[in-house]
Amino acid sequence: MSSDLLTEVQRLLRDMNDQFAAVIEQLVQVAPPVSLESDNGQPAAEEPSTVSQAELQSKALELSKGIAQRFKEINSFIDKLPEVYEPPEKQDSRISALLQEHHALRKELGVVMQEAERKLEEIHGCYEAISQHTLRQAGKMVS
Repeated sequence: MSSDLLTEVQRLLRDMNDQFAAVIEQLVQVAPPVSLESDNGQPAAEEPSTVSQAELQSKALELSKGIAQRFKEINSFIDKLPEVYEPPEKQDSRISALLQEHHALRKELGVVMQEAERKLEEIHGCYEAISQHTLRQAGKMVS
């Protein structure tokens, strides 16, 4: 259970990182960074941007909303993680519950496996009958 939650938190962090990189890339394409100093060390004159301030604000807002949403999702998953320290009794009861769940799933899997094996045997029988029939029809097998 905890490993599934940790995997989900990792996925969310990766998604947030990817989203952050994509929006930064978009911002750089829309409004490339300019040097604040010229070659001689003096402040550079600002070149007029071809991008509207509204478009820049829209991209920045998109980034901040996306990051805020990812943090909410991450916090939600973190809240589901077990406490770092649990009393031994609570750990034992959680382990017992997980073991019971494991045994129930294992029993269910055994029933499903038996059914699958039965169907596989049935399919093998059908395949054998079909192949014998085909060989007889082709004259390659005598009854």
